[in-house]
Amino acid sequence: MGTFSRTIETGETVSMTSRDKQTRQEQENHSRVEGAAQVDSAAVQDDVSGEAVTHIAWYLRIRWWGWVLIAVAAVCVVFAGTIGTQALLVKHHEDTAIAVVKDAVKEQRLNDLDGVVADMQKETRAARNITNGALWRFTEKLPGIKGSMRVVRMMTDVADDMAQDTAPKFADAAQAIDFKSIYTNGSINAEPIIKALPELETASQSLERYTEEFDRIPIPRINIVANTLNSSRVVLDKANYYMQAAVDEYIPKLPEWLGYEGKQTYAILAMTPGEMRASGGLIGAVGTVTIDDGKIEIGDFRSNLGFADSNITARNLSEDENRLYREEGPMNMNYDVRDIANSPDTVRVADYFKAIWKQTKTGKHTELNGIVLADPLVVQSLVKVFGDVTLPNGTVLTGANTADFLINTAYKDYPAEETDAMFGTVAKACVQRLMGDLDAGKMAKLASEMVTLAHNRHLSVYSFDPTMQQLFWDTELTSTFPLDEAKPKIGIYITENNPSKMGWYIKRSTKITQLDCLEDGPAKYHVEYTIRNTMTDEESKTLPQYITGIRTEFPDSHGTSFEKIVFMPPAGGTMSDFEVTGNGADPVADSLNYRLIYTTITQVQPESEVTYSFDVTVSPDARQRLGVDETPTASEKPDVTYVKQCPVG
Repeated sequence: MGTFSRTIETGETVSMTSRDKQTRQEQENHSRVEGAAQVDSAAVQDDVSGEAVTHIAWYLRIRWWGWVLIAVAAVCVVFAGTIGTQALLVKHHEDTAIAVVKDAVKEQRLNDLDGVVADMQKETRAARNITNGALWRFTEKLPGIKGSMRVVRMMTDVADDMAQDTAPKFADAAQAIDFKSIYTNGSINAEPIIKALPELETASQSLERYTEEFDRIPIPRINIVANTLNSSRVVLDKANYYMQAAVDEYIPKLPEWLGYEGKQTYAILAMTPGEMRASGGLIGAVGTVTIDDGKIEIGDFRSNLGFADSNITARNLSEDENRLYREEGPMNMNYDVRDIANSPDTVRVADYFKAIWKQTKTGKHTELNGIVLADPLVVQSLVKVFGDVTLPNGTVLTGANTADFLINTAYKDYPAEETDAMFGTVAKACVQRLMGDLDAGKMAKLASEMVTLAHNRHLSVYSFDPTMQQLFWDTELTSTFPLDEAKPKIGIYITENNPSKMGWYIKRSTKITQLDCLEDGPAKYHVEYTIRNTMTDEESKTLPQYITGIRTEFPDSHGTSFEKIVFMPPAGGTMSDFEVTGNGADPVADSLNYRLIYTTITQVQPESEVTYSFDVTVSPDARQRLGVDETPTASEKPDVTYVKQCPVG
């Protein structure tokens, strides 16, 4: 009984232990379920909390130092915008001040000079007020821009000083001159200008003072301001130079130049590009202009050999000129009056003509004061300004067809002995109108036309008076070969060796490509120069021989242009690597009056062309792109194309 009891007791004990384990397991499972639920609940809460964070406004998440940076940036933007606006206003006021003067000249508002000056002063003072304001002054303390802002202020200060002080003085001087009394009935009266000389001297002294002040302004670091300063300085220096020269030299010499101290005589040499010579063309006619006690008179134009026959020649050729053109040929030039334009230097042309002039009956008793070289484009400009000209046969010449008529049509429609004098007939008709119909507007238009023509070699003047000639040099009215290294030009000069009027049919063009833009050192260019004969084979057989020409050694050469060409390197530069396409010889090195040149001969048959290609290196001092100075064509401007250009330093 005891053992059984113990067994039962043990069994009960075992049985109870199993139930305890079951109970414990259930409790643990329940705990795990609750724990999982708690974890899920926490996760959901975290998600909800994260979602709430994402919906908080951006500006609530920016720290205080972020707001400081934004505020600083905003102030900088507003400040920069304000300064930029002020700079634009300064430029606007200065541009308007300049426009006031230009418009006054254009609209002939010169009878209201006080009003013009007042308008200009208003604009320059407005610009000065801006640059002397507190905000602008503050920028002059900021690193990086302070120097440039100070320079702009200094520029506007000087501009306003000139408007307030210099401009009124010039206005007073101009109002002291009775312009209507200066030019009347073909006479120029210098007395009104001479009387105003004291007022002009006062004005010029003011201009010089402010020019010197402007020149003392330092060059700033910001390029756009530096470029504006430099360009303004160039313009102001040039204006001051001319004004000082006018007051000190030119105006005091007016009585002499206008013939009050003795008659002045100038020769007008009428060139025809139809038969090319280096300066323009064969001299077809010679006229004279005399000025005596201010009265201008135009003498009759005489045909070349009517003025001086072929036995009267220039005997003062240099050794190079004599060798190249008189001895070597192929056409051995005589250097009578017809050939004297065969130099690219107007000084030499004047020397040639003076030597011939002294051998004529007129020249033995009359001092020659200077020459004027002019071609039909000059006459066309006179017609354009002063109105159409009607010839005795009813032909009407206009500002568009006069050059065509004088260079080509006249040789078709008139006898050969009349054509060379045709230039003089038309020119005299124009000049007669010039004597009695020269108002300020026409004078300004004519001056503009003449400057353009002079720059393209259709017009060139030379005076044997050194002071007047300096004026012509300064205004670039005297053509010569390239001399300025800062303004590089190649020279290309043609002498037609087939006595003809083929120049009208010969079209010349130049293509310039700049090389090695990224390399240091002098700029380099590749040049292609093309000569094209536009005369057709049919025209070469049917046009007058006076036009087509013929050389006895080439009986089938009608319509063929025989051209002797001189290529001249730019001042301080070089030419190299010549190549020829077409019927032309390779250029060879030679010299012309101490200048290195390259010469060649080419024949250009009808409907054909020749191209010369070569490389050019300009002077290290060059400040402009390469240009071309060439014997003028029948067009107003030479045909020059720039294929590629690099920035010029």
